[in-house]
Amino acid sequence: MSSSISIRVDKNVVLELDQLAKLLGVDRATVVRKIIEEGMPRTRLEIGITLYQKGETMERAAEISGTSIWDLVEEAHLRRITRLFDIEQEKQLFTRVLGKDDSKLKEKILRL
Repeated sequence: MSSSISIRVDKNVVLELDQLAKLLGVDRATVVRKIIEEGMPRTRLEIGITLYQKGETMERAAEISGTSIWDLVEEAHLRRITRLFDIEQEKQLFTRVLGKDDSKLKEKILRL
């Protein structure tokens, strides 16, 4: 099901959209849809990273960003993002992710 939206943009943006549409051989709406579809995942990732930096758990930030925890960890590493974290909160995350099928590993993580 699709819906329509209306937005106001600077006329230079419209001209650029028209140039892109002409280059691609499509209409302006197709270009706008493509930009939105490609930009949404990047925007969600940015929001997830920002929330993580502000203290949100890595698990919750990954959920918000629509990525896996591992992808978010990698992105944070690439950006050299660190934050002070709650060790107990991180232990809970690792026990849920790594220890879910291994009770001995789960116990080991919780003893750290």
